[in-house]
Amino acid sequence: MQITAKQYGQMMREQGILWPAPALGRADLVSPAVRVHRIGRRSLESCLVVERRGWGTVYCAPGYGDYRAAFDAVMPRTSMGRDVDHLMPRSQAARRDFVAMGRISEASNRGWNDGDDAAAMAQKVRDTMVGNPHGFTSFLTDMERGWAVVTCYLRPMGELDRGALSFVGPEEVRGALGAG
Repeated sequence: MQITAKQYGQMMREQGILWPAPALGRADLVSPAVRVHRIGRRSLESCLVVERRGWGTVYCAPGYGDYRAAFDAVMPRTSMGRDVDHLMPRSQAARRDFVAMGRISEASNRGWNDGDDAAAMAQKVRDTMVGNPHGFTSFLTDMERGWAVVTCYLRPMGELDRGALSFVGPEEVRGALGAG
């Protein structure tokens, strides 16, 4: 049985993991386990950083066009030369969801863009090309590859550009997004 990326994210939330869930619903943003941060002057309806246990991920609305600039405004540029893109195809996200953003290789990003099943999403995150689904495109060790995968989407908040972020309380999130 194949599950979709959205179902995978739901399973992660049910297990209390939440990260890096490929898509978050608005109700997830008012969970006591997370903190929401505005990116610069951008609208909360467009993009935001979700923090959990001191780690942050950039999430953008599926229709938000300036997602690359939003990501670059806060994330360290340690993986330049890679695409900034959505963890799951934005065409598969609900209109009111937020989709995780990250840096991935061009070959991997272009190859897995349309897959919405969990295997395709995992291959995209693991930086594996479509033509070689069981072989990695790099010569990194498993530990190095694992860290590269994690830091592609998920970074310690201390590594983010905190000058571009402002904390948004749960009541303001509810008011701005109609969440929860």
